[in-house]
Amino acid sequence: MNALRRLVLIACVGAVLGSAVVLAQTEGDEIDAKQAELDRIRREIEAHRQQSQKLGSQEKQVLKKLSGIDKDIDLSRSYLKKLAEQEDNIDSQIGDLRVMIGGREIVLTQQEEALGGRLRQMYKRDPKYTWEIFLGAASIDQAITRYQFMKLIAAQDAHLIADFRASKRALEVETVKLAESLQEVSELREQRAQETTQLERSKRQRQNVLAGIRSEKSKHAKAIEDLEAAQAELQALIDDIIRRGTSNKDLPPSGEFAALRGRLLWPVAGKIIRGFGKHTHPKYGTVTMNNGVDIQAPAGAPIVAVASGVVEFVDWIDAFGKCVILNHGGGYYTLYAHVASTMVSQGQKVGRGQAIAEVGDTGSLEGYVCHFEVRMGRRALNPTEWLGKKGSS
Repeated sequence: MNALRRLVLIACVGAVLGSAVVLAQTEGDEIDAKQAELDRIRREIEAHRQQSQKLGSQEKQVLKKLSGIDKDIDLSRSYLKKLAEQEDNIDSQIGDLRVMIGGREIVLTQQEEALGGRLRQMYKRDPKYTWEIFLGAASIDQAITRYQFMKLIAAQDAHLIADFRASKRALEVETVKLAESLQEVSELREQRAQETTQLERSKRQRQNVLAGIRSEKSKHAKAIEDLEAAQAELQALIDDIIRRGTSNKDLPPSGEFAALRGRLLWPVAGKIIRGFGKHTHPKYGTVTMNNGVDIQAPAGAPIVAVASGVVEFVDWIDAFGKCVILNHGGGYYTLYAHVASTMVSQGQKVGRGQAIAEVGDTGSLEGYVCHFEVRMGRRALNPTEWLGKKGSS
């Protein structure tokens, strides 16, 4: 009965181990894919920082310098997020490996006991035991039956020994894999610590640049020049989008967007802190033109498409940070700037109210805001004349 229980236990543990092996292989594939993504971001970070070092003090454009810092911060955040995901995956794999090792040790102990019992039985027997079995047979048929029985026992013993050796090798492999995974987690945590330090350094650098823009007239004036240059760059980009054109079959029906005047969804829930039109700086008297509105909102708040359309652009523009431009058909476009992470890609169709990005401060001099523009061709329209009442649908 004890032997039967032992076999049942080994079989049950074996089934658990089989499931754990399959799960570990799946997790291993996911870890490899995450590692490839980590390597890609790491290369992008290194290339960006090398380029930034080459520019160094030669960089005269204040907002371009700020944009470079923002890109570094954005890459650092993406890298840290991926590092955390990879660490979670490996932690999960470590848990599975520990379960496998624990199960393997149980199986190995049971196999060792079974094998030890067989060896003890063989040791206690008289060396002439096998011959006695054959010679004591009453007939040739009984001798053949006894021979086949002994052959079967020998095969079972060989199988028992082979299983024991295989379990021992598997245990050794899993133990090595566990040690490697623990080392990987340790290295990932070290990388996270280093990148976190770099992120904090970039944030301080950004604060210093912003402080200079706000307190030094020359830097403020230079920032205004950079902003005007960025607005010209944005205009050229929109001209290129108009020139390139998007197939009408992919766009909402002409007239659909125009019919939403005064009823557009708000891109984000928040307060307009800088309206459409000309603005005079209270300290320096400089005049700037805002072609949209700046809506203050919490970091990470979802930014939604104000109407259905097609994504024309997802990338960085100096002074505007990371941006998304949607084409709504009929010559209408909307711009969402200073965003953090984006959730759409160029050419993608989006529905009204669909989340397309998160509020960030990339390129922003005002903290966490969503810069929002409505355009009819090249002409910037006042968004407040298009937006509906807050909370309306």
